[in-house]
Amino acid sequence: MRIPIPNFLRWYPIMSLLLIGIVASIIAVVYNYYKVDKFIPVSLTGVHHMGSDYRIAEFYVDKYSGGAVGEGGGGGSMVCCVLLPKKWYPGLKAYVRWEVRHIIRPADPTTPETEEVAGIYHARVPVEPYNQVGDFYVHFFSKGAVRIVVSESGPYGQQHPIQSSDSLASQAATVGSAVKSLFTAEEIAEFEREAVRDRAKYGDWR
Repeated sequence: MRIPIPNFLRWYPIMSLLLIGIVASIIAVVYNYYKVDKFIPVSLTGVHHMGSDYRIAEFYVDKYSGGAVGEGGGGGSMVCCVLLPKKWYPGLKAYVRWEVRHIIRPADPTTPETEEVAGIYHARVPVEPYNQVGDFYVHFFSKGAVRIVVSESGPYGQQHPIQSSDSLASQAATVGSAVKSLFTAEEIAEFEREAVRDRAKYGDWR
């Protein structure tokens, strides 16, 4: 004797498969939109073109530290990492903050060198077009000017977009706004709150 199977039970496996397919498709679309494959972590390097009497005491790209840039002009050290879109698009920018120090060298070589703050700047800087993904270079110029380029070639390579011998390189730079501090009191307070939340969530690694 055959036991009749209600219609909804006949359709249930089919509907389940259809729903699973729909949900999987939605997840795939969301993943493709937000997926890390659209971005790639690259090294961050600072370079300055202000002469040996200056250095960058510290700089930040979108609040992430790039370290310091020495009096020699930098370019030899890298900090990991920033997330870079694999494909450049119009309007791509980064928010840069930096502090410039002037090195004071006394005539008497036995007297220690000193420094003074020559300027603190903020700027929203366009990332110049790139066809190939490379490292992220922030170039600093006099009078609070800055450029961002992406290159597979180092800052002293012949294929680097900004050549140290180019006296006109600063003309394409963005001029930053002079500020009193790299971060406001409100931003520092928010960083501290984020640190507390992270320690509560992930534990204290110290």
